[in-house]
Amino acid sequence: MIARKITSQRRGVHAVEFAFVALIFFMFLFGVLEYGRLVFTRQVIFNAAREGARYAVVNLTDSTIVSDTQAYVKTRMAGEDANLKNYSCQVYMADNNGQNIGAAGNAAFGQYVAVQVDADYQPMLPSLLFMGKTLKLSSKALMYSEAN
Repeated sequence: MIARKITSQRRGVHAVEFAFVALIFFMFLFGVLEYGRLVFTRQVIFNAAREGARYAVVNLTDSTIVSDTQAYVKTRMAGEDANLKNYSCQVYMADNNGQNIGAAGNAAFGQYVAVQVDADYQPMLPSLLFMGKTLKLSSKALMYSEAN
């Protein structure tokens, strides 16, 4: 008789414990998914800038090098450019510090050609994970010109 009385008083304990554990579990799960999405997007931007710089250096003698490189970078973004806000791609001749010093088509042998990709990443659940509403992602790739 005593055993029955104790179990009847603790009837809702399992539901309350599950609620606490489930809350922590789902916050951890969404955090891992969001972080994985951020790392993937960041890697796509880095790869697109690097591939764009390589494309620009190889095709430097073309008169439409900037627009062709921007189109090529967009293909290397794997559709992520549509998911990002304020996406931009710049192609230019750069100095040793990566600063813009002119048109990419004017780069002489041994000068840098730069491709810079910028975008704003928006997390799916920023308030849950205590993240900002947008995170700025940027990548700049420099390669030596071997043309002209």
